[in-house]
Amino acid sequence: MTDSTPAATPESVLTLRELAVSFGGNHVLRSVDLEVPTGFTGLVGPNGAGKTTVFNVVSGYVRAAGGDVRLGGETLIGVAPDAIARRGVGRTFQTPKLVAGISVVENVMLGLDGRAGPLAHLRAIAGSRRDSRPARERSLDLLERFGIVEYANEEASALPLATQKIVEVARALIASPRLVLLDEPAAGLGAEDVEAMVAPLVELAADNDLAVVIIEHDLALVSRLCPRLAVLHQGGVIALGTPAEVLAQPEVVDAYLGAGFAAVGP
Repeated sequence: MTDSTPAATPESVLTLRELAVSFGGNHVLRSVDLEVPTGFTGLVGPNGAGKTTVFNVVSGYVRAAGGDVRLGGETLIGVAPDAIARRGVGRTFQTPKLVAGISVVENVMLGLDGRAGPLAHLRAIAGSRRDSRPARERSLDLLERFGIVEYANEEASALPLATQKIVEVARALIASPRLVLLDEPAAGLGAEDVEAMVAPLVELAADNDLAVVIIEHDLALVSRLCPRLAVLHQGGVIALGTPAEVLAQPEVVDAYLGAGFAAVGP
C-alpha cells in the first residue's frame, strides 16, 4: 500500500485495510482496501473473486493472513463470530442457514444471541434460544414488516426458498446491527419475491442508519440499490464508484461483464 491510501473517515462503518487471505498457498484475497459508509454498497465480481471470503473474514469465520478489519474504530481480527455479531454485524448466506425443527419466529430470535450461522453446534443452540416476550415481539414485528408474519409458527426449513431468505434477512436485522452483509439474497428468486425482500430492507436501513454490503450477480438490482459499487477481481478491488462510473470502466467490462454488459446497461 502507498502513502496515498486514504485514512478511515468518521463516516466509515467498516474499514478493510490490506486484507489478505490464503488457502493452501492460494491467494484468495490480495491487499483489499475498502471503506463502507452507511447506506448500500454493492460488492460484485466474477465467481471465485473472493467476495464471500471477504464476508467470512468480516464475520469471523475465516482468519485473515494479513491486514485489518475495523468496525468503527475497533478491530475484528481474532474476534470470535458470536462476539462480532454482538458488536453489530449481521449477515446472511448464499444458502439460508436456518435451524430445522424450530419455527420461523424462533429462528429470527436466534439472531439476538449473535450465534446464528454455519456452526456445527447450531442445532444445540436452539435449545437455549431466548423466549422473552420482548424478543418474540421484536421478531414478530420484523416478520410483519417483511410481510411473512403468517408463517411465524411454521417450521422455517420447510418453507419455500424465497421465504427462507427473508427469514434470514430478518434474523440478521433483529439485534439492531450497525453493519449487515447480504450474500446473494436475490439468487434464485422471482421479481415479486425480490421486491418483497428489498422494499422493507431499504426502509429499515434508512430508519436505522445501517451500512449494508450486498453481494449480488443481478447488476440491475445492485445498481438500483447501491450508490457505491466495488468490483473484486482476482482477490483485489479493481474499481470503486457509482454504478455508472464502475460499469463503464473497460477493465471491469473485460474482467467481469463481458458480452453481458449490454444487457444491463441503460
